[in-house]
Amino acid sequence: MVLERDGFVGLGVNAIAKEAGIGKPLIYRYFGGLAPLLEEFGKDAHFWLGVADIADEADKEAGGTRVDDYAELVRMAIVCYTRILRQRPMMQEIMASELTSPAELIEPLARARRGAAREATRKFMHGVEPPAGVDADAVYAILLSGFQHLVLRARVAEDFWGLPLRSDEDWKRFEKAIGFIIHRVFDPPASTDD
Repeated sequence: MVLERDGFVGLGVNAIAKEAGIGKPLIYRYFGGLAPLLEEFGKDAHFWLGVADIADEADKEAGGTRVDDYAELVRMAIVCYTRILRQRPMMQEIMASELTSPAELIEPLARARRGAAREATRKFMHGVEPPAGVDADAVYAILLSGFQHLVLRARVAEDFWGLPLRSDEDWKRFEKAIGFIIHRVFDPPASTDD
């Protein structure tokens, strides 16, 4: 596939038509151009993480037990998302390109990815609400972006901040740290009543 092989730098109607073995006019007739084609591709792409992907990984993580603790659900969502993302090079390519490619090329796929991610997260949380007084969306966005950065960094470097990024054991260190942070943010403070 052009996107996986060449990234957004090599993506264009000509390259897609050549790869598909069709004429360029056919793409314009059915899709109207590259942006609408990418938007359609983003709607059906199998590489987006969905609730089933995260739920399957989380089920392994929880040993088949239903989790109703908000902090633990957030921890599991981020950890499971990261494990899956580490195994999906095309999704990594799209995410990396979101930072460097022209907006008109990347925005259709970015919009589809954001929509799929928000919907998967909403379903995964199965109605469990965050504690009052915490801007859960902002905290989640900050933590998730940190892990996304680490996954993208691992594509081009052995480490970040002197911490290795190669083995599953390396990543377990980050998973443990994110659990600590999440539980500090979302768990209610211990009662100090005497």
